[in-house]
Formats: sequence, structure tokens, C-alpha cells
Amino acid sequence: MELRKSDQFREMSEYIDVLEYDKHEEKHAYFIDMMVEMLQIFHKNQGDALLPCKVLELGAGTGIFTKKLAKIPNIQVVAVEIDDKCFQVLQQNLQDYPLVKLVHGDSCTYHHSGEKFNYIFSSFSDHHIKPPEKDNYFQNIKRNLLPDGLFIVGDEFLPPHDPNDQVAWQTALTTYHNHIIEIALQQGETILANLEREALKSGLEKNGDFKVSCSQYEEFLLADGFAFTQKKIGPLNQDDVGGVYVYQAWLPK
Repeated sequence: MELRKSDQFREMSEYIDVLEYDKHEEKHAYFIDMMVEMLQIFHKNQGDALLPCKVLELGAGTGIFTKKLAKIPNIQVVAVEIDDKCFQVLQQNLQDYPLVKLVHGDSCTYHHSGEKFNYIFSSFSDHHIKPPEKDNYFQNIKRNLLPDGLFIVGDEFLPPHDPNDQVAWQTALTTYHNHIIEIALQQGETILANLEREALKSGLEKNGDFKVSCSQYEEFLLADGFAFTQKKIGPLNQDDVGGVYVYQAWLPK
């Protein structure tokens, strides 16, 4: 499979220490609760747990969420990751799960004719897709999703702002990341705080991190024909910093 290796694509491992990320990212504020919610949605909608179920994970990273999927009985997991170094760590982390198919490929183009999935997951991954590529990304999800399938996303979103106002966008991005950095420092997680600072830097430089607000994300979903619901994971006591949300989206019949 041909990978996106254009000058406009920058792998996460070029601005984030992937090994440190793999060790510490699960301590990211709201991340564990986000994954729990994603899995609860899956189990609620799964139906007969004894029947085989095909699952696609896009942007698997180093496999933090992939390992949780791999432990569920009777599901066939395909995990796609484009970053070279992330994929190497993904292979190491999933070596005890030989039934998980690992694909070094692009979430915007991965597809095999005749193969469709009951569920497609994305965990802390969608914000690495550039806004101009969102349509291709969601069109590819539609290509891979069964007619009654479900797309389950957990990700980070910015507070409301005008995306066409450069200052407003920079303020929204900085506000969200500073909130996460503050929590990491309060918990004594200095490495995690530093990782978050690198993510903020890459976002401000538009080099691999392209977070949007919930309203922007929902515009993309609606434009490509998805219906959806969303749930805020945190922070639950603040509305001005953005936060971590879980979306479930589907194609109406």
C-alpha cells in the first residue's frame, strides 16, 4: 500500500518521542475514561457477543487502545497506522496478539474490496487529519463501514472559536493544551506535560496536529452524511477550555 509521504505530511514521531508517548499517554487527562466510554458503546451495540465481529481501528498509534480491543472475545481487529516509528512500537506491543492484523497504511485510503467492518474506531487520532483531508477521510470510513455499522471516535477538541480568525484559533489551541499541561503538572507527570507542550508547538506550527472545535468536527460529519451523538468526557466543570469527547456516528438508512 502506498503511504502518504508527501512534503505536506509529517509523522508524529518527528515531533514527539514515541517511546515516551507510549509509556505516558494513558495518563493524559480524561484518556482512560474516554476509552472506557468507547468500549461501553461497543458492548452496548454489539448484540450477540458470541458472533464474530469485524473491527477496524484507524490511526492505531503505538497500540494503547488496540490492546484493549484485542482482548475482547470473538472480534477480528485490523489496526492501521501510518507513522513508521509508531508502527514499529505497535508491532512490539501487539506481538502477543497474533490474530490482530496490523497494517502500515493510511487512514484516508485503507480499503480492501469486499471487506467491510461492523465498527470503526479512532482513539486520539482524528486530530492528525488535516481539515482539507477530512472529506477524503470520512469518505473512506463510509467505504469501510457496513450499512448498519458504527464509527466510534474519542478525541481532543478545542473550545468554540472562529477558525478563520488566526488569533482566536491560537488562543483556543493554547487554552486547551495549557489545561491538559496544568493537570499533568499537578499530578507530577512532567514527561507528559512536556509531550503536551510538543503537541501544542506542532499544532501552532500546523505540523501534524490539527485539532478543531466540536462544531467544526460536526460540520465535517454532517457534510459527509453522518448522523451522530456526542458525550463530553472532561472537563465536566468547565466549558471554556474545550475537552475530550466521544462521538458515535452512523449512516442513516
